[in-house]
Amino acid sequence: MSNKTKTSGSTQSIYQPDAVFVEQNCRNFPLTEEILSRLSHVPVYEIQDIEQLETQFKTSQNDVFGEGKKNLVLSRFNGSFLKKCPGASPGMVCCNYYVVNLAKNCIFDCSYCFLQDFLNNNPLQVAYVNIEDLLQELEEVFAQFPDRAFRVGTGEITDSLALDSLIPYSNSLVPFFNKQKNAVLELKTKSDCVENLLDQPDPTNVIVSWSINPQQVIDLEEKGTPGLESRLHAASLCAEKGYRVGFHLDPIILIPEWEEAYRGLVDTLFDFIPASQMEWVSLGSFRYRSSLKPIIKSRHPETLLFTGEHLPGKDGKFRYLRPLRNKAYETIRGFLQEKSKELSIYFCMETKEVWEGVTGKTPRSDEKLDAFFDL
Repeated sequence: MSNKTKTSGSTQSIYQPDAVFVEQNCRNFPLTEEILSRLSHVPVYEIQDIEQLETQFKTSQNDVFGEGKKNLVLSRFNGSFLKKCPGASPGMVCCNYYVVNLAKNCIFDCSYCFLQDFLNNNPLQVAYVNIEDLLQELEEVFAQFPDRAFRVGTGEITDSLALDSLIPYSNSLVPFFNKQKNAVLELKTKSDCVENLLDQPDPTNVIVSWSINPQQVIDLEEKGTPGLESRLHAASLCAEKGYRVGFHLDPIILIPEWEEAYRGLVDTLFDFIPASQMEWVSLGSFRYRSSLKPIIKSRHPETLLFTGEHLPGKDGKFRYLRPLRNKAYETIRGFLQEKSKELSIYFCMETKEVWEGVTGKTPRSDEKLDAFFDL
């Protein structure tokens, strides 16, 4: 374990919503009571229908998505929580990941975030309080398929830990997954909010992973997030506690002199975390649907996301040209392998052609990565 301590980079500010809205059928859930007890100074309103609230909110705001983050709705999720990761889209190699959506929207405001488009019609910060229903569903699914290994993440349409000090999902999820024989939990985050995780007695079946970028990218494109060293300091604390930790260099953004920036990122990463404690590192390039581009340009006019040329792929998402992506992956993968030849590195939402172009083989021919694709 590195002895390096956090020396720079902002830490996460405490989330304070302007108001809390509670659906009528959610008032008596234990998690609702816990959240409201921590926000006793914030106005609380009871609502019957979240859709009506969203309609009223959209008609009264200019920056609907930005203002939506400031209003917290406590709701009940109806239906199945567990879903297959949308990475299994046309032409993309998928790592057989499952997602659980316990919340909707994110308190951070990254320029490239797809939620700006995806949640434009329901932009409020929503937390689902019926976690008992989730745990029952997972228990039944895991028991139904005892020979299948499940890798489950909670960070698809929210940050897994950004609100954990206010909405402590981890206090229920970590003990639950540590009882499972065929499932692991991944908490994916840009946060440094790990206090609840450090209080857990058993970290066995939990992987905590951080999305990281060079500090230059964080400053420009990842507003409201903790700095790089704050994230890595939190990661080092989790690794010291015994959690398995992973890192997502995603999205890779080709800023001017990106090679130097990403070499510095890799150096800083290994200053904090030795390779032996990294479960994996994933690489993914900036990608977006065409409908997101005007939203980004309107909400983040200073962005450098569109300085390069992009073309649509088989899944309809725009990406850097394949030669540029190949070069970026080859370069950054090389930086990582200079530090450790044993490190597991995989590509997120990329084509078979990119895998073969960068590594010279398909994922199935890499024994170290086979586990990702057999889960």
